[in-house]
Amino acid sequence: MSRSELKKKAQAHLHGHYGNWSWIAILPCVALFIYLFFTIVFFQSSTGVVDSSNDYKSWQDDYTKKSDRYTNEYQKGYEDGYSDGYDDGAYQDDSYDYEDEVGNNGKNLHSLSNTSSIVSLKNTTRGVTYQQTTTIKSSISSFFAFLFGLVAILAMILYRGMIQWAAVDNVERREFNLKSVFTEFVLVNGRRTVVANILVTLYTFLWSLLFIIPGVIKQLSYGMTNYLLKKDPELTAKEAMALSQELMKGYKLEYLIFSYSFIFWQFAVSFSFGLASVYVIPYYSVTEAMFFDQIIEGKHYLFSQEKEAGFADF
Repeated sequence: MSRSELKKKAQAHLHGHYGNWSWIAILPCVALFIYLFFTIVFFQSSTGVVDSSNDYKSWQDDYTKKSDRYTNEYQKGYEDGYSDGYDDGAYQDDSYDYEDEVGNNGKNLHSLSNTSSIVSLKNTTRGVTYQQTTTIKSSISSFFAFLFGLVAILAMILYRGMIQWAAVDNVERREFNLKSVFTEFVLVNGRRTVVANILVTLYTFLWSLLFIIPGVIKQLSYGMTNYLLKKDPELTAKEAMALSQELMKGYKLEYLIFSYSFIFWQFAVSFSFGLASVYVIPYYSVTEAMFFDQIIEGKHYLFSQEKEAGFADF
């Protein structure tokens, strides 16, 4: 069956089942809005920290200026008063020596300017303390942003498996919805599905370090993992991954071409800010499940032992 025939048949399967897909397909839109919300919150939080730092510095500068002005006025008044007293005393006693007075005291009138220096040093210390507090706040925000990113990546990985399971239910004409798929995929079969999807993501990432192309090949090889976990409840995570690699031999390029035949629909999802996913996600997922069914039919000899053991899933 050609790709165009598969797509037409998928549309026939979807007829009357878009309501079952509604909440499943709208999840990417909800995730996008949540991501934008947290991005705005973290951005405003970071901006607020910077603004507080600037306000503190402006207050510090203003305080220093006021302190300098007060010191200069006090010093000027003191000098004027002292000069007036000195002039009066000069007429009464010519033996008074101003230089001796300076020498005896060991200081001069300009020593009052040290007060300004002390104030500046105190303000500098307080500025460093505030800078350390700001650094701690930024570190906490970065940690929560990193944690949120990990949770989002895990959710995206599991979501991919959920829609594949929903597609199998749709093709086999079983009733399904977001609650039933989530319960079956995560709560009932979580040990198999979560481990399998994390391992597939990890292996694909490690192979992608070798100039990306090996990672793409591995991703295509593991493409049927969730489909096989759904079809055979007795398969473990590693068994499903190994069987997927075996089944995809000779079909990886065809699967890649099949995936890119939906590229314009993916552009539609991006340009509509995820709203087109309500149609595109069910359309692609059901067509993909039927594509996998064709591979099973072409390699039915691999499942002779399973059929003899009583498994009729395939």
